[in-house]
Amino acid sequence: MPDCRKSLTLLLLFSLLVGGPARAVEVAPQLPQKHILPNSIQVRITPRGSEYFGSKLTQVLGNVGFEIDKGYFPAFTYTSPQPINPDDYAGKNPDAVRVYKQVAALLTQWLTGFSLNPHLPQVAIGDSGYIAEFSRFGLMVDPKLLATLGRPRGAVLAIEMEIKKLTAGVSSIIATDLNNDFLGQVGIEELMVNAASAEAPLKVRIPFYISLSPEGGLEFEVLNVEENIDALPIGVQYKKLIVPTFTVEMNGRKFNLNTSEVDRILSSEAPIMLSSVRNYLKTFSHDQLPELFNQKAKEFLMKSLEQVSDMSAPGDPEISPRPALKQGLILRTLDQKGSLIINLDSYVEDPSNLNSKPAKSASSRGAPNFALVAPEQYDVGLAVDRAVLNRAIQLGFERKNFDAMDVSGTKLRLTKAPTMDFVKTPSGVVLKPQETFLKLSVAVEAAPGSMFLKDKVVIEFDIIAKIRQLNDKKTMALAFYAIDEKSISMDDSYISWAGRLFKGKVQKEVRATLLKYTESWKTETDRNDSDLPLPPEIMGIQLDINRLYMDPNGHLIMFMTYAATGEQK
Repeated sequence: MPDCRKSLTLLLLFSLLVGGPARAVEVAPQLPQKHILPNSIQVRITPRGSEYFGSKLTQVLGNVGFEIDKGYFPAFTYTSPQPINPDDYAGKNPDAVRVYKQVAALLTQWLTGFSLNPHLPQVAIGDSGYIAEFSRFGLMVDPKLLATLGRPRGAVLAIEMEIKKLTAGVSSIIATDLNNDFLGQVGIEELMVNAASAEAPLKVRIPFYISLSPEGGLEFEVLNVEENIDALPIGVQYKKLIVPTFTVEMNGRKFNLNTSEVDRILSSEAPIMLSSVRNYLKTFSHDQLPELFNQKAKEFLMKSLEQVSDMSAPGDPEISPRPALKQGLILRTLDQKGSLIINLDSYVEDPSNLNSKPAKSASSRGAPNFALVAPEQYDVGLAVDRAVLNRAIQLGFERKNFDAMDVSGTKLRLTKAPTMDFVKTPSGVVLKPQETFLKLSVAVEAAPGSMFLKDKVVIEFDIIAKIRQLNDKKTMALAFYAIDEKSISMDDSYISWAGRLFKGKVQKEVRATLLKYTESWKTETDRNDSDLPLPPEIMGIQLDINRLYMDPNGHLIMFMTYAATGEQK
């Protein structure tokens, strides 16, 4: 038998595991049929791993294109959808409403022709932005608060920030009354607000509960917000005050409003104004902010959390006229039990072969076993059910991608879809932590060219292969190690009439010939027969594999730590 290692370059199916040669990403993909592989992907972020996001969230967000230490907001205009009634504000500002009514009544009584229509405000806000100096910005897991809530599922996370300097500005804020245009404009130009200091930083903690609903959507609830706004130093500056012009004419002599006096009064009342600003910010952070977050969460998160990407089918040429496979992930459960545990369903479908069903025998036999490594020794754990990998191989096989493989000048054909599974480490082999063994069960058709065998024979056997992380920590290599001699099987029907006289000897010779071609494998395991891109990058953070393991239940498990390139804590 010829060396069949290259015939199994289909093991690039590991690109599935790592989000490999994806061509596009969709959300809520439209597929007429999906064969779900339940709980086939599990991610565990240990308490140690969670601490990284407590101190490095700014960097993590920067890796995926979000900049939080400064922001710019283009100008916009808000128009009230309907006229406002001052009585609606009497509950919160009774004194202001009372004064407004007195002044309006006085002007109507004393000025002939004066009247006020129901107010329809319009506010034009110019370009605005902020610059913040964060001494801390993190995302923390809060198991104590989850226990206090008494909820058996889900998790409590908290955004914690500390800002030692915050500067916010807007080019202008101008308000008009569309139903009373004679009132003109009121507003301010070049407003600048400075808050916080190194000695008295702004501290905000926003905890939120997150869980999966029975319908598969994400439930999100902002809990009690904590802040120190009362102790925060705040300063306000502006260039110009915009107020309506008033002219009083008495016996032909005109008297104009002294706007500089309005400025002086506003400056003298600054402490009262800042107190109002503080009260508004406190009310907003405790009432409107959670309400706003919860509303946005309902808009975006109460849907089935699903993402699909295109991937090449195993065995497809680099440029293929056939459609890409669809690889989907669906968030199924999110729980906080020591580690943050995220379970995902997955599916792999061929748009040109939608009736294909995954083989149940190609799935795992139970839950992944993370007990091999203590949570204190890694940051992120990733377990992939062999069902995901075997499904991709199956679809490549059903495309007849392995019907005519040229291996060292010999034509081979796989007669059934190969499957990957757990295998015990061969006796006497000492593995490095970044290495593991697995087996590939194959059935190969070949032309042996022997008078004792028919023109074509099919031999089934298990290949024992080693998978390991290379020193560059960006690539995984797969190398064939041996063939399990006990697994070699050939049906007697492939023995010719001449060979049937020596049936036992022929079978023995077939096994010996096959094993002979694999003698060099054990000494060539450092060869990169297949380079496989690694998965370990989460939100731009490079990950190193501490331990690679194929568990007996049929999961490929990676125990990973944040790499030094990710500024590990």
